[in-house]
Amino acid sequence: MTPAPILVLIVNYRTAALTVQAVEAILPELRDRGDASIVIVDNGSNDGSAEAIATAIEDLDAQHICFLLALDANLGFAGGNNAGLGHYRRIVHAAGRQAWPIYVWLLNPDTIAEYGALGALTEFLEGKPEAGLAGGRCRRQDGSIRHSAFRFHTPIGEFLTALDVGLLRRLLARHHILLSIGDEPLRAEWLSGSHLLIRGSVIERIGLLDPRYFLYFEETDYCARATEAGFEAWHVPASQIVHLGGRSTGLTEFDPALRQPHYWFESRARFFLRRHGVAATHLANLLWLLGTPVGASWALLRGRPRRDPARLWWDFLVSNYGRNGLMYRTAGIAA
Repeated sequence: MTPAPILVLIVNYRTAALTVQAVEAILPELRDRGDASIVIVDNGSNDGSAEAIATAIEDLDAQHICFLLALDANLGFAGGNNAGLGHYRRIVHAAGRQAWPIYVWLLNPDTIAEYGALGALTEFLEGKPEAGLAGGRCRRQDGSIRHSAFRFHTPIGEFLTALDVGLLRRLLARHHILLSIGDEPLRAEWLSGSHLLIRGSVIERIGLLDPRYFLYFEETDYCARATEAGFEAWHVPASQIVHLGGRSTGLTEFDPALRQPHYWFESRARFFLRRHGVAATHLANLLWLLGTPVGASWALLRGRPRRDPARLWWDFLVSNYGRNGLMYRTAGIAA
């Protein structure tokens, strides 16, 4: 692989076919641009993914633009991306250069980017120096929109999400986590990590993703840190991808048979404790526990039952307040 000013990072965990599909989707634009490299990180899949991806890179004649880094263990989303960026930096250093990439594009393996998706993001950041991060529009396979631009989580926002009552969301819109997305660029508080361009100077200023977030909330935390450092995050709808969603974890929005993994609760607790403190996190938990059964019952009465993961309310309670619960270890989690 020849290092280039723009680095595309794709972290694979047992989704080799999807990862290859994601690479195939972006190769035409990257070849036309000539200024981007891809590092695929296999996150300790141990299922033949690394071998399958290596073969696909050769079949696509992409060795000059694409490199595979096979890890022995699953480091999670943040740790995998950090490992990929570290490897890229070592290649750049060996070539006698010291600078960070101008841009780093985090791209999920379960995505299909439209031609120009990268260009729309880079063009926007080049014209807006105060913006440090940019994300694009995410669509499902049926063309419907997946939310990808958000406000930061707050206790009131957790209550609104748990209740999911339209009137309350409209009355308290400034607290609702979901932003209304149109066809024009929109300033957000945080952006989905499935399709996220980060200016290299942001990484140089605030460092890497926090690897203590195994999965979920790592991009939320990163956007919060970037905001504190003076950078803005923007949603750029001209950059579009199809995001299949949940293929590595098995948790999809339309198939909630599996239970929410413990690391989701831990990541949520870590973000809340760091941003809001212990008292506000307890309040957010209480509002979520009170609002969720009410919201679920209201949805059932309207004939629109929610697709929450199985036993979500109970797992939330036990994870936070059961034996050795997260809220009894707040100092260590927030450290």
